[in-house]
Amino acid sequence: MALKLETLSASNTLAQHQAILSGIEALGYELITFARGVVGGAKSNTATFRNRAPGDGPGPLTLVQVDGAKSPPDQEADVNAGETGGKRLISYAAAFVQEVETNVAAYRG
Repeated sequence: MALKLETLSASNTLAQHQAILSGIEALGYELITFARGVVGGAKSNTATFRNRAPGDGPGPLTLVQVDGAKSPPDQEADVNAGETGGKRLISYAAAFVQEVETNVAAYRG
């Protein structure tokens, strides 16, 4: 399985991140993880993708912010509640959204 790493700006909005990630998927990749990081000493986000077979579309991607001020059990309940209408969780991690560390759940479906 070939992997692709992509660095996204920490200043992007959640909608911008989703559009960029979906655009990369349209080129034949599938998102595996999306999380905060540091590149060249600057905060950023790193997305990890796998190559997929032609015509093997992964389905629509949705990013959702989860309130990090909630207790871990309440965050878990929120993340699990997002798995409705055929959606499934593919990644949950802290990422930078408009320069602020934010818990982000990525759903497929």
